[in-house]
Amino acid sequence: MEPNHSKVFLFVAAGLCFLVIAGVVLGSVWTQPWKSIKVESTNQPYARTITVSADGKVNAAPDIAIIELSVVTQGKTVKQVLNDGNKKMTAVVDAVKKQDVNKEDIMTSQYSLNPEYIYPDRMTPQISGYRLYQSITVKVRDIKNVEDVLDAGLAAGSNQVGQLRFDIDDTSKVKKEAREIAFAKAKGKAKEMADAAGVKLGKVVTFSEGYDYYQPPMYNYKTSIGLGGAAESYDSATIEPGSKEMTMTVSVTYEIE
Repeated sequence: MEPNHSKVFLFVAAGLCFLVIAGVVLGSVWTQPWKSIKVESTNQPYARTITVSADGKVNAAPDIAIIELSVVTQGKTVKQVLNDGNKKMTAVVDAVKKQDVNKEDIMTSQYSLNPEYIYPDRMTPQISGYRLYQSITVKVRDIKNVEDVLDAGLAAGSNQVGQLRFDIDDTSKVKKEAREIAFAKAKGKAKEMADAAGVKLGKVVTFSEGYDYYQPPMYNYKTSIGLGGAAESYDSATIEPGSKEMTMTVSVTYEIE
């Protein structure tokens, strides 16, 4: 009996289809875990570097002074306190302006009105009056005028003086000088280390910087002035601005050859 060629052909074709489908399915299953893995190659050689840090310090004379002048006013009613306190502070501001202080260099830093209480025995606290606290911050650009500005403000009605400090208005030049010193020291240090190790210093790869600005102690301008507004007495002070220290710290990474 001769074989049926059509049946054989169909059987072979079905088998081939099964093998193809099975191969696709198995290939998908086995390759799935590797899809998230990336393989990269690079021709960049291993970087040989040296990192050093150094600082540069510069002392500079302050060129401005910051003064805080306040007016504290007390009274029985809000209206009385506001009228009295605002009038006194206006007089203080006008007096300060006459000492070659620009309007832009005078800023209100605090303005607060609070009730004052009495505490009768075994009774609810009662409002006895009000206290208005006003404060202005004054930037004095001519340090020689500091004492004159203080005296003018006190004579005009300021009855409280905050801390006095000296500063540098624009620190960019001081930073630049300190930065140049720091980078020069870092390069010298790196060269010494490279020479000692028997290698040659290459170009700068990366660098960073930071700075520290030393604030000298603030001065307390001693006063003894009553809340009534009249200057009873105050001790004159010898005020010295001193100097301020700027420190720039750099970290530099060099290639070594």
